Amino acid sequence: MVNILHLTGTSYDIGFKHGTLARSQIHSCLVNYATYFANAGMSPGDVKDLASAFSSTIQKLTPHLHDELRGIADGANVPLFDIVALNARSEIALAAKPASSRPDIEYEDDVDDVPIPPDGCTTFAETTADGAQWLAQNWDWQTSQLANLVLLEIETPVGSPAHGIKLKTMTEAGLLAKIGFNSEKVGVCLNALRATDLDTDKLPLHVLLRLVLESESVADARRRISADFGGGAACFGHFGVADGKEGGHAESWEIGPYGIGVIERDQHRRLYHTNHALKDGLRIREVIWLEDTTERLARLKELVEAGDKKNEVAGLSVAQQKDRIFAFLKDEDNYPNSICRTNDVSRSGLLGEMQTVFSIVMDLKDAKAWVAIGRPKHPLEEFEVAC
Repeated sequence: MVNILHLTGTSYDIGFKHGTLARSQIHSCLVNYATYFANAGMSPGDVKDLASAFSSTIQKLTPHLHDELRGIADGANVPLFDIVALNARSEIALAAKPASSRPDIEYEDDVDDVPIPPDGCTTFAETTADGAQWLAQNWDWQTSQLANLVLLEIETPVGSPAHGIKLKTMTEAGLLAKIGFNSEKVGVCLNALRATDLDTDKLPLHVLLRLVLESESVADARRRISADFGGGAACFGHFGVADGKEGGHAESWEIGPYGIGVIERDQHRRLYHTNHALKDGLRIREVIWLEDTTERLARLKELVEAGDKKNEVAGLSVAQQKDRIFAFLKDEDNYPNSICRTNDVSRSGLLGEMQTVFSIVMDLKDAKAWVAIGRPKHPLEEFEVAC
């Protein structure tokens, strides 16, 4: 069963309860990510140096979230920098370079020589003619992190920058947020993108995900990040951001140190994304490390277009629409590296130990979501969440 944490109080209180109630899972995350960082060539000293730099940035730009991180660390009885490193996991492993290079690896700006486990995800958003806004994702990652999933149900402090917004986010224990939605009908998804650009004076992706969930609309989230919280992200990534207000709205953000590159909905008011950049002209040094990313993107579009020929989407009930989108997420074309991913036994070590860890379909008009733990084709657990 997923550990569901209902968190209230001051920012520090929210963190302390999180750290206390998920202590064993946080310790497990730290063990798993120590292996992950080492596999990427990062020494403990490298990780600590980056965590120290990011801690200063988070404290400067979002002191309320730094307080929450301190609470998590104290509740879990671990050093603060360990929790900061978890929240900067993408930056440390996907963009940073070791201070002392490993002798068996050549580090170049545009070559993927580092044996990093792929972080493959598939995201879909759709605004239907009846005004519903849907946002969905398969989050693919290490099988070992299945046991460390948490659902955070947070009532933010009224006096904080979040203004008392309630939010629900599926994430890994010890992290501020990942994929979820809030009481203002704003939702966000995350796809890993890889580039060698890194700026420790900007906020890590997972901190920014939390800030999106503390926003009142897509436009508000974009404005706050652009104007108030550093103007971009510490490393490269994709956010699928949507809200269920006034007929619905969705955007794809390819976000990085340069700022936010916005991709608007297509002519059918849909968005699709996997694990490579889609926007031209980004000032980024991208590394493609998932060969199946283009195949999953094409397959998702194929499935959606084939479904259009069978059903009038606007005429579907909420339950039918939810089932329709989950059917996309269950697809096993190009198995095992499919939209519904499973472990690839042909690859050794961490590279072969990746699967769909959870799936989520959000109905933002009604501020609710359905979650499937594990591969949605054969889920380990299913539940509904409402804000």
